Parts: sequence; structure tokens; C-alpha cells
Amino acid sequence: MSTTGGMIAVKSFGGEALDHAAKVLAGIPDGVNKAVRSALPRTVSSLRGESVRAIQTKYDISAANIRSKQNISIRYSYGAVSEAYVLFSGRKIPLYRYNGTSPKNPAVNASKTVMVNIDGTLKPMHPGVAAAAHQLKGTSPTKFQNAFVTKMDSGHVGIFERTGGVTSSGRDQIKELQGSSVPQMLGNESVQTHLADRASQKFEERMEHEILRILNGWGQGK
Repeated sequence: MSTTGGMIAVKSFGGEALDHAAKVLAGIPDGVNKAVRSALPRTVSSLRGESVRAIQTKYDISAANIRSKQNISIRYSYGAVSEAYVLFSGRKIPLYRYNGTSPKNPAVNASKTVMVNIDGTLKPMHPGVAAAAHQLKGTSPTKFQNAFVTKMDSGHVGIFERTGGVTSSGRDQIKELQGSSVPQMLGNESVQTHLADRASQKFEERMEHEILRILNGWGQGK
């Protein structure tokens, strides 16, 4: 097994299962590839659930918010050397989506006033309540004095802070605070090894099922 960035590469993934399939399905046109094409989606589905559970042992985030940024695929080739690559990808997850974030809805600190650039003019306004958030379980949320929860015109809610710059429309420029991405949260090698082993096990189980299904269907069709 080798790892590069957000990719888990497993050499000879399911090699024995593929060799067995090649022997048993030798008389059926495209039999091995048919079995593989059916087995891989179930393998990916299983791996998705396993990766969510692995992330949640360390990070304080819901399964739904992991899946919203989680992308898993398996690249497969079958020939003299059987090889598959388990790929994890995905953008960073907004910090707001982790559990423990406060406030959960945009709120204004009426006891404080700051100067805000609106359409090129500085105007006094009440700032948002300082946001607090964390990623790791067992840690207290960190308060960000210059960050606040706000809702964008698109309806997206997040934790933002002012950059000190100005937008083309003459407003204060803000940026959203981000947490880790799925590949980053799965960066521990022991976690990746576990997931690779589980993927291989699931693939072998599904291949046996698909081989029997193809044999039964082939026998009925003759």
C-alpha cells in the first residue's frame, strides 16, 4: 500500500478474488469485468461508511456534513497485474459545519460598534457576536474575536472574518473560516491501512456474490 495526498493506493487489490473469478468465469464472455463492475459500487458504499466512522472517532462533526464533502472512487484495471486505487478527495469543510459552533444563527453584539465600509463609505454598525468553534473531540471551542456567523445572499451560513480588503462593490472583504478536508482527516497512516484492508475484504465478499449470480444467470440462459 502507498499513500499520496488524499489517495490510498493498494497494489494487487483483490488479486486472489480476481484470479479465482478468471478461472471460474473463463467460459463466460466478459464475465470478470461484469463481476467487478457490480462489486465495486458496493465496495465504495462500504468504504464511505467506514471512513465516516473513522473520522468521527477524532473529529466532532456529523456524518451528513462529512458526506457533503466526501468523494470516494476506485480506479480498476485487470490484466497481467491487477491494481486498484482507492481515492479520497474533497474540499475543506466550512468550520461552521462542525459541532460546537456558536452562535448557530447570525447574531449582533449590540454592546459594541465598529466602522464598516459600505459602498465606499465608513459607517458605524454593531458587529456580529464573536464566533466560537472547534474540530477535535475533547477540546473546547475556540473563540474568534474578529469572526462572526453570517448568512450570505445565496443563503449560505458560515463563520466569516474581515480580511482588511475591499470588494469591487466597495464593501469590506470577508473570507470564510474553513476546517479540514476529508483527505486531511484521513491522513493518519493507520487509519488508511484499516480502510484499505476493509475495502479489500468487502471487494472479495462482493466478488463471490457476483460470481454466483453470473453463473446462475448464465446457466439459466443456456
